[in-house]
Amino acid sequence: MVIKFWGTRGSIPTSLSASALKRKYHQVLTGAAGLDLNNEAVLERYLDQLPLHLQQPVGGNTTCLEIRSGDQLLIVDAGSGIRLLGLDMLENGFGSEENGRADILMTHTHWDHIQGFPFFRPAFVPTNHFTFYSPFDDLADRLTQQQHPYYFPVPVTYMSARLEFNRIEPNTWRQLGNFRIYPMRLSHPGLTYGYRIEDGHACLVMATDSEYKRVDPKSTEAYIKFFQDADLLIFDAQYSLSESLDKPDWGHSTAMVGAEFSHRANVKRLALFHHDPTSPDEKIWGAKEQAEAYLMRRHNGRSACEVLVAYDGLTVEV
Repeated sequence: MVIKFWGTRGSIPTSLSASALKRKYHQVLTGAAGLDLNNEAVLERYLDQLPLHLQQPVGGNTTCLEIRSGDQLLIVDAGSGIRLLGLDMLENGFGSEENGRADILMTHTHWDHIQGFPFFRPAFVPTNHFTFYSPFDDLADRLTQQQHPYYFPVPVTYMSARLEFNRIEPNTWRQLGNFRIYPMRLSHPGLTYGYRIEDGHACLVMATDSEYKRVDPKSTEAYIKFFQDADLLIFDAQYSLSESLDKPDWGHSTAMVGAEFSHRANVKRLALFHHDPTSPDEKIWGAKEQAEAYLMRRHNGRSACEVLVAYDGLTVEV
């Protein structure tokens, strides 16, 4: 199973500010002091050895995942990241030689998880076929409302691809080709679902947009079972610990809570996800370091769980 992150921010798309870009330039140039930057080989070596937080901005698109198993494509959510995914699909021949087919799994329909769909170009190709899956009876209506003329100039009816909508039952396994899907309701304003996704070789758990007010064993029992032995847990880490205390019932969590769940559930890799639009890259990478240090303490100095910052463009194979 191969997972590519096309959108990793929460709430609203955001761009790297001029001040943040200047800070990155300052760190990169400071580290190059004394090097012969006129030497192309020296310059390339220096750039290649820069820490990831200087090489790679976290990015600003909202939630969208591309998941592949064999020749099957599963898309999770349609935040602004799905626009770039759609362009990439077309550039790589999706639907060019035969009818293009893909499944789209929806966690919920807050704007940051659907706002990219009107810009998803493969949906305008008549020979393509997209099947949506979610626990919602009215998903088609929700997407149609987003593209009502009051809010958007192009209605869903103008999208010429075949769009099919299927409801799946929560807390019940559903087979979608190579994938086996298990939806579980999460704690977030409105109805939101996480998904345990297996393909016979690996297990991915998508658990964005969720809050965990209580972390005692009884309260977390269902979550631990849901996350158990995941090869990759994508976890909502929008807030710092202090921010989460100031924003009860906002429906988001922290890197530290993700680390504790990963420890209890024997998760192999934890991807911090759904970053706040106000969080600079330094803060997000700092949360990764805190989660790593916490896991090291919980494992007596040898953590079995790798912590990742989910950034736009990151590809993970499990």
